[in-house]
Amino acid sequence: MPRDALTFDNDAIAKVLDEIADLLELKGENVFRAVTYRAAARSIRDLREPLAKLAQEKRLKEIPKVGPSVGEAIEQIITTGSSKRHQELKAAVPPGLLTLLRVGGVGPATARTIYDHLRITTIEELEEAARDHRLQQLPKIQAKTEENILRSIAALKQRTGRSLLHEAKAAATVMVEYLRAEAGAERIAIAGSLRRYKETIGDIDIVVAADDAAPIMETFVRAPSIERILARGETKSSVVVDRGLQIDLRVVPLASFGAALLYFTGSKEHNVRLRGLALRRKLLLNEYGLYRVGAEERGQEIVSATEEEVYAALGLAWIPPELREDRGEIDAAQSGALPNLAALADVRGDLHTHTNWTDGRDPLADMARRARAKGYAYLAVTDHSPGLGMTNGLSLERIGARVAEAAKLNEDLAPFRVIVGTEVDIRANGKLDYPDEVLAKFDIVSASVHSSFAQPRDAMTARITGAMRHPLVTAISHPTGRLLEKREPYAVDLDAVIDTAIATGTWIEVNGGPERLDLPDTWIRKAQDRGAMLVVNSDAHAIEELDRMDQGIETARRGWATATSIANTQGLDAVLAARKGRR
Repeated sequence: MPRDALTFDNDAIAKVLDEIADLLELKGENVFRAVTYRAAARSIRDLREPLAKLAQEKRLKEIPKVGPSVGEAIEQIITTGSSKRHQELKAAVPPGLLTLLRVGGVGPATARTIYDHLRITTIEELEEAARDHRLQQLPKIQAKTEENILRSIAALKQRTGRSLLHEAKAAATVMVEYLRAEAGAERIAIAGSLRRYKETIGDIDIVVAADDAAPIMETFVRAPSIERILARGETKSSVVVDRGLQIDLRVVPLASFGAALLYFTGSKEHNVRLRGLALRRKLLLNEYGLYRVGAEERGQEIVSATEEEVYAALGLAWIPPELREDRGEIDAAQSGALPNLAALADVRGDLHTHTNWTDGRDPLADMARRARAKGYAYLAVTDHSPGLGMTNGLSLERIGARVAEAAKLNEDLAPFRVIVGTEVDIRANGKLDYPDEVLAKFDIVSASVHSSFAQPRDAMTARITGAMRHPLVTAISHPTGRLLEKREPYAVDLDAVIDTAIATGTWIEVNGGPERLDLPDTWIRKAQDRGAMLVVNSDAHAIEELDRMDQGIETARRGWATATSIANTQGLDAVLAARKGRR
């Protein structure tokens, strides 16, 4: 089998099927075929088994929307690394048209219209045509569409190409476990921006302490996840693993592990401040240790084995990695004013989740039992309102059935409690997607924006703060609407959102979804400092996604959040009382 075959990678296979769907539409073929490929791709992303295993066991037909043609494409990808249908379509579609689909607001039909009339195949050509107002002269393309295309191109140029946090964490964890098992590396740690839990990650840094680096390096470059070796040295090597992630491994002497971990964790700005602090004490700090000036040449370090020793020698309390961004943490450590950051263990429940009643994958009973197994006291099920058509939102009749199901589960799982809530859409005109008499049936109401993202800042701010003032709304979810590396935040005055949260008692969500991590960390700190209440949620759509809570908490920690500023660190009675207090 070719090295680049996509075996065992369900997401990569789903991406090929999505691209086949795009190509079918670009080619002008039957749109229903494209719909089938996209539906199959969605089903594949929901699988909990590797596609290769299902193919080997002749079980592909068990997957919804996978018929003979889709199944044949999947088997070809698994066995050869490519699909014949995919290659044929790419050859038949003008080069560059797929690139246009990266621009928000340009779907296959629009891309085809633009190509047919203007022969545009690059984003640069598309931007020029939009600026010259040539797009709005084409069929079914209005001035507003042209404006949105220009806005999307500007956002696309700002994307970093960095990896999402959960992708980098998964790759780093696999490598660390491999090195522990195969090289016997005991003192090993993830460093860099991943240890600081930045929302996106460049390269992954791993630090190993060993007096003999050679066996560690030899084992590292033989890791099965490696696609290519970039550099191989005596104490540092770099490789590229699945999804193009670069991993840099550094092996340091056992006695230098703490100093090296501190140095390679960063941030650069934090390290510069530490080195300046050391110099004022006539000390030198580097990746090997903390020395008296001049003594580094003789290897006579003061401390280097642990981070705690290094910080203490500089007159500082140990600073959690999430705070090491030179945002006042060093001054706080000097004065004993570092916050007691919230921890995952503080969380009592999850207040934003979805089930297969709308766009989730798993039944409520399974979600509730997984939440209870995690040690939670409660779980709020907040399936969508009907306005967001693609999510199969709950009608009034289905809400009644949901309440009945939750009541039965609460009998079976007591004292654990299923809280019946909703994620209600805030419509473009600011109205909520349910009338008040329906909202009153829920214990938790989370209001969210899912459409009309291009509204002017004043309109979007009024839309969100208006919903927050509604007495039946408990929280505002994913307040900026951003999707990391995909969609820029919509224009909203977050200072006004924080002010409204304080005035009304509405919670502001920190969403642990890997593409969201929304509210961003700098705004979390502002919200907490000004007295707003936060709520950290997973936004889980499947049982395993309940584990996203850790990313939400880490994002909250980057914003200096304490447990007392997070609503769902409180018990059930306090959570429900907060809602009643707003009525």
